[in-house]
Amino acid sequence: MAQRILGLDLGSRQVKAVLLETTLRGFSVAASAEAPVPDPAEGQSLRERQLAAARELLAARGWSFEGSVATVPGVAAASHFVTLPFSDVRRIEQTIQYEVEAAIPFDLDQVSWDWQALDLQPGRSDLFIGVVRKEEMTTLLSGLATAGVDPAVVVPAAPTLAALWAAGAVADPVAAPDAELIADVGWERTHACVVSEGRCLFARTFAGGIASLLRTVARDLGLDGAAFVASGGAGIGAAPADPRAEAALRRALAPLARELRATLRAFEARPSRRPVRRVRLAGGAAALPWLGEGLGRDLSLPVEPLRLADAIADRLGGDAARFALPLALALRGWLGPRFQRLNLRRGEFASTRNFRDTREKLTRFAVYGGLVLLLALVSSGVKVVALGRQEKLLDESLCDVTQKVVGKCFDDFTVAESVLRGRGTAGASIPRVSASGVLAELAARTPSVPLKFDLVEITHDKLHLRGTTNAAENVDRIVSSLRSSRCFADARSGGARRRGAEAKFEFTIDADVTCEGAPAPAEKG
Repeated sequence: MAQRILGLDLGSRQVKAVLLETTLRGFSVAASAEAPVPDPAEGQSLRERQLAAARELLAARGWSFEGSVATVPGVAAASHFVTLPFSDVRRIEQTIQYEVEAAIPFDLDQVSWDWQALDLQPGRSDLFIGVVRKEEMTTLLSGLATAGVDPAVVVPAAPTLAALWAAGAVADPVAAPDAELIADVGWERTHACVVSEGRCLFARTFAGGIASLLRTVARDLGLDGAAFVASGGAGIGAAPADPRAEAALRRALAPLARELRATLRAFEARPSRRPVRRVRLAGGAAALPWLGEGLGRDLSLPVEPLRLADAIADRLGGDAARFALPLALALRGWLGPRFQRLNLRRGEFASTRNFRDTREKLTRFAVYGGLVLLLALVSSGVKVVALGRQEKLLDESLCDVTQKVVGKCFDDFTVAESVLRGRGTAGASIPRVSASGVLAELAARTPSVPLKFDLVEITHDKLHLRGTTNAAENVDRIVSSLRSSRCFADARSGGARRRGAEAKFEFTIDADVTCEGAPAPAEKG
């Protein structure tokens, strides 16, 4: 069943959202939108303005969605890296809280935190830990609730960018086992993530983005800072002709390049390091023509805008890379915990939507099960009625047959069979063959050899003989002779054994009495 998932990015200048339509087999971009964060009013915080923009955006679009994923805005979420000398998940769960407690300047009951395995190897695990103050989480969730958003997952932004690769949304990923760095350069912050084979290997968020860069350029060139920043650096091309402008850009890019170099060096110091082949730019700054060239020169790596798969880029519009983060958030919701277990909504902040969804699914399953049971009962009822009619027709047919044959109606098959076979009448209980007839048949079939019957036992269907003879081969002659009778066709010998020192052999013979009526006369064998 198709499900719609919202990815929501609360930026300091723009609030962006991507709506995915997902199934078990794939996804498609249903819609995307962005809304500007309003100018500050007296006593109004940035978070309040971001949430107001989110409310306005969603109200204007009127989207309906079953799930949503949000990120902690800006640099409010802290990240830490821990390497443990084991990779067993159970041991990690038992140990990680002590590592977190040692890494943060707060008590654990003051923060909401979670961890994600970046690389698991025998005898070693590299872990990413995301931490956010509970006050920050409470403000975020309560504000999103006023916009009709109850995100099941709240994550740090940087490691979530790897979802673009995990879901196959990137057009040309580097070949394994190499890695690439994606930098989502925002207005006041930058998210950086090292990705390889669809997995996040290293991630961090640091302060500094396009706003600080443009302010530096405006100051060095003597421009109106507010107007230049508001225009997004309009008028600066990929290769500025003015040497002063080129020098100003170099100086402005230096802090961003320094942080990206620090990110690469930190990753190269990790046990899971591997070659980083290029840098991909995302966010609002990806379209700036001079940003990629300047960073490429400073980082000594190819730097280019993020290119998404054609079907996704067509739905997001010409500047698709600016929606990379909200798209990654929505894809995180589609991929689920199998891609990334990291979720800051733990403990007291755990989403109740999962329980509501589970209850709704159980209700639907109960309804479906009730319908299946009802259909089964109806089917059984129809079969019973049909079998009853068939049984009635068979009884009528049996009655007609017995009426014609014996002159009386019998609708019970067992009784009818007995009557038709000659049973079920007063004389049916009289045996068809008497003991005297069987004895006469035995006498007639006994060969002329020296023998003596010590015991002759006759029942209505069995014959048992015990006797003696002077030669063991006489027993076989007796059995062969009895088998020639229609009454003792299955005669069988129980063996012959010598009796003490006498020249006598004891034997036993058993047979089923199979003849009916008087045995046919036969000559003495």
